[in-house]
Amino acid sequence: MIAKKTSLKKCSSAKALAKYIAGAKEKGEKLDQFWLSNCKAGDGIGDLDTAIAEIRATQALNARSKSDPNYHLVVSFAKGEKPDIDVLKDIETEFAMALGLEDHQRVVGTHINTENFHMHIQFNLVHPETFRMHTPFRDFQILQKTAAELEKKHGLEVVQGRGPDKDRIQEERDNQRARDKEANSWEQSFSGYLKEHKTDLLAVLRVAETWEELHEGFALYGVGLRRRGAGFVFRDIDTGTMEKASAVDRLFSKKNLEDKYGPYRKQDRLFDQTKPKTKYRRRPLDPRLEQHPAWKRMTGGHTGKRVSWRRFLEQQAGVDAEAREALELQKSYLQIISGQEPKKIRTRQIRSRRSKGMSR
Repeated sequence: MIAKKTSLKKCSSAKALAKYIAGAKEKGEKLDQFWLSNCKAGDGIGDLDTAIAEIRATQALNARSKSDPNYHLVVSFAKGEKPDIDVLKDIETEFAMALGLEDHQRVVGTHINTENFHMHIQFNLVHPETFRMHTPFRDFQILQKTAAELEKKHGLEVVQGRGPDKDRIQEERDNQRARDKEANSWEQSFSGYLKEHKTDLLAVLRVAETWEELHEGFALYGVGLRRRGAGFVFRDIDTGTMEKASAVDRLFSKKNLEDKYGPYRKQDRLFDQTKPKTKYRRRPLDPRLEQHPAWKRMTGGHTGKRVSWRRFLEQQAGVDAEAREALELQKSYLQIISGQEPKKIRTRQIRSRRSKGMSR
């Protein structure tokens, strides 16, 4: 089996996710089994609406945490494999215990489609009695270990691609570092830029037939491909910032690229005459704020030590109306992308005042 935490943009709330699990609305899918765990409302699909209200009420009693209180786990089985209901319920319970969520409310549904039978588990991360948020630590490793144990326990087929995968674990660590950097600065990282243009970079890989064409295609996005250590990195042409290529997508791994193009060849000529379509630049996480007077003042007028967007706003919000407004807008954006309901913000037209630097 394969157990994977996942998120659906269209199902960012407890209600939307629960309805998705119960409805099996994706093309070709059909709901097979459904049950509720640790919900006072009941345990069947007829109790779903009441259970959703119960879950949302529990989450509302935790006002401290700003993180998404919903955890969505998908457990997929080998092709043609469909465990009995008792086995499925044991699997659900074992994953809950391994994640430290055995006492938490859960919505569970199994879906049948043309590929694989799979089970969706929605965990409410807020404890129903203490109302504390529990976020599983290193859940990737926990899920892999538990899946392997359950395969042995129930005699299930081992699904290739789930076993101990050092590259996948390292990829998750690399992605976490990038997320931490953005969370601390509220600015887009080079890794975030590459992920934003991942589809474009993959399109270059798809059409390029030689190393030269690949280098030239990447240069259109302001990045180069360099050999570093045992693999490849993307390098920002302007700043020299680097990111592991396979962390963006495994198709950019050294093995995959050299299988297609042969031994690595660096670019034979410079691309000064090739004007990039776009390139990595300093930008707030909320792209709309790039035109805000506070951002322009910070990046245009401050000549001292570089200050992050987050630190600038937190320092200036107490004395500057523009910074205070930008701070609230940025926080609202962070709530939206984390699946929370953003607070209403009253914005007003602010004229940017002339300044040689930061407000005092």
